[in-house]
Amino acid sequence: MSGEDDNNIVENVQPLRDLFHFAHFSRFYRLYVPASILVGVACGLFMVLFQVLIDSAIIVFSALPLFIAPLIGGGFSGLLIYFGRKEIQGSGISKAIEMTHRPSSLRKGTTVTKLVATAISIGSGNPVGREGPAVLIGAGVGNAIGRKLGFHEDSHLRVFLMMGSAAATAGIYKAPLGGALFATEAPYRRDARLGYFVPTVIAALSSFVVFIGLYPLITGNGAGPIFTFSATFTFSLTLVPLLVVFGIIAGLISILFAVTLMAIRNFFTVKLPDFIDPVIGSLLACIVIFITSLALDPTLTIAGMGYEVINTIATNPEPLLVIVVLLFGKLFASSFVVAGRVSGGVLASSLFVGAMLGSFVGELFFPANVPAFIVLGMGAVLAATTNTPVATTIMMLEMSLSFDLVIPLVICVCVSYLVSGGTSLYEGQKVSRDDEEPGFFANVLPLKKLEYEKVGDETEPDPDEINIL
Repeated sequence: MSGEDDNNIVENVQPLRDLFHFAHFSRFYRLYVPASILVGVACGLFMVLFQVLIDSAIIVFSALPLFIAPLIGGGFSGLLIYFGRKEIQGSGISKAIEMTHRPSSLRKGTTVTKLVATAISIGSGNPVGREGPAVLIGAGVGNAIGRKLGFHEDSHLRVFLMMGSAAATAGIYKAPLGGALFATEAPYRRDARLGYFVPTVIAALSSFVVFIGLYPLITGNGAGPIFTFSATFTFSLTLVPLLVVFGIIAGLISILFAVTLMAIRNFFTVKLPDFIDPVIGSLLACIVIFITSLALDPTLTIAGMGYEVINTIATNPEPLLVIVVLLFGKLFASSFVVAGRVSGGVLASSLFVGAMLGSFVGELFFPANVPAFIVLGMGAVLAATTNTPVATTIMMLEMSLSFDLVIPLVICVCVSYLVSGGTSLYEGQKVSRDDEEPGFFANVLPLKKLEYEKVGDETEPDPDEINIL
């Protein structure tokens, strides 16, 4: 072998030490891991408190008729808005998205007022959900922790906001991976910010562990999945046309939901004072609840979040007319309440509408497999109304534990997402990351926070070249 060949062999041999980057990852271990765990634990505790308050409010308002109690919840939101606490209005996700794009400190006391206002809204029977307020609360907690740790630059605070949003979603919905993905997708209509996936997942897992460990100890209730029914599905290519049509219908229903909500909101904004909106919105919702109650069994109501009704329909299918009444009743009642600035989210309503759509299609074509179509419907409508196809797919699998639905769920989600054309229930979503300036998200925490150590003849790296994720 020639000397030139020997030189080539030496050049092609990679020293084993080059496989390791301990100096690089030591900064990650010391900074991101502790910070994400801290954010996750704090958000987990807040979500336990949030759920306990909701449970308590439900008990308090249970003595009142479902078509009257929501007025109290709406009135309470209106009272807070009248006294200047406008940050409690509506879902909260739009505000959290706004904070991600333009980080700012929440007004002092926002976390507490949002907790209490939403607990009373849901407990009184307003057809709203927990996810929007949870995301805003989580974003506020993450933002506060980031600032306490000494980070005030927008690019760094965005990381903490994302971790907080993911942790809160994961805790309240017991879906750690879906919660993490939701926080990365929600700020955009057709994009995601996956560069901070690892700390986001760590925060989500920490919150999830705290919630499922602490909530049962405090309340004595279990911490199982939200949906208790079993859904199985045997996929075949012959079902693809039906699934595509199903996805198209789900996309159209999602457009109807978004247009209805935004049209009502615009009307209220022009015609009514802000503090009156929640009362009128709840009043209109009460009328819808009352009308639907005349035609339905008392256990089938559009009031509240509606998860119990979904579980009931999945195990005991109802006539198609009942399903249609539930679907459109929930869609319009939720639109009135959320457009009326009552504190509460729309994710639960999207799941309810999707579940009823899935039940309708399932009873028509696969009456022996209605639960599977309920899961597909929830995923298809939620993905279209929130523009989060990846997060929705994972979240639905986590929440239903129906992992053999992956292929049909992906088909329905993708079709409905494309049909919706970017229509969303969340204001403030950017189309994509293309219009963001370089450094919009920090590559690494500030140099003043890092402790660099020379390794061999390495020198302190250029901050513009650091990217630890």
